[in-house]
Amino acid sequence: GWRKRAAGASPPAPRGVRGWLRRALLDHLPVKALALLLTLTVFLLVNSDEDREIQARIGVAYVLPEGKVLVSERIDEVRVTIKGPWRRIKRFDEREIDRITLDLSRVVAGEVPIPATAVRLPDGLSLTSITPRAVRVAFENRIDRVVEVAPVLAGRPVHGFAVAADGIKTDPPRVRVRGAEGVIAALGQVRTQEISTDGRRQSFVTEVALLPPDGVDVDWKGPVRVTVPLAEQLVTQSAGTARVIVVGDAEPGRWRVDPAEVEVELTGGVLAVERAIAAGVEVRAPLPPGARGGTVRLVTGDLPPGVGVALRPPEVRLRRR
Repeated sequence: GWRKRAAGASPPAPRGVRGWLRRALLDHLPVKALALLLTLTVFLLVNSDEDREIQARIGVAYVLPEGKVLVSERIDEVRVTIKGPWRRIKRFDEREIDRITLDLSRVVAGEVPIPATAVRLPDGLSLTSITPRAVRVAFENRIDRVVEVAPVLAGRPVHGFAVAADGIKTDPPRVRVRGAEGVIAALGQVRTQEISTDGRRQSFVTEVALLPPDGVDVDWKGPVRVTVPLAEQLVTQSAGTARVIVVGDAEPGRWRVDPAEVEVELTGGVLAVERAIAAGVEVRAPLPPGARGGTVRLVTGDLPPGVGVALRPPEVRLRRR
């Protein structure tokens, strides 16, 4: 006998080879289709021999004529287009290519072509294009001469102090430079890196590098030693006018002073002059004992050390009222 199949129950799965094939093909069909698509894509990419192109940059070196300097625009690299199978292109590294060497040792001037044979590519790759295809060259004689080392100062010392420009020293004081004749003939000095004097109040010594112009070689290795002397800044500054005070008489008020005020000018270190102006300058007319008037030479009260004074006029006339 047989049993009645329950209502809504699925038919029994086929058995044997036919059932196995059915399950292998139809079970999880979307996942299997995606896997097949990815497999085909990878296979095509890996095994495709279709040619591709890639661009790269290659350095350029020059062999110059004896005693000459290249003064035209220097091209340090060229752009190339390279062609080859995809499998070879994807492994390509432009660092594998040697620099192009242009032999200009027998060239006078003009345009020099860059031959395709100058580009050495790995096996399996070929050159499609090169840009630029030629370089224009011009030369000048190479000369040398000795020039001064010029220290470059920047910043500002502490207020009241300044660099004594005449006392700056460099070691070495001069260097030999070499380069194109037109450049070297016009070069009078080689500058140093900037030397900061910000916040300085004392002389100091430092070491800095030379900064020659482009295309100029300096026959000196290492830094330059620079001595920078600082000193108190000297100024001559007006202190305005001051009233003349008569001294040497018990009754100074009975004397008429002509002129009653004089101009005062101070000379010395900035800080000392500023202190003197802030304190005020006393101008005196010393009256000799028993004097009845006349011309008297003026003097001043105590001033800070190192401060000189000039009075205009330096003398006054005294008369009894």
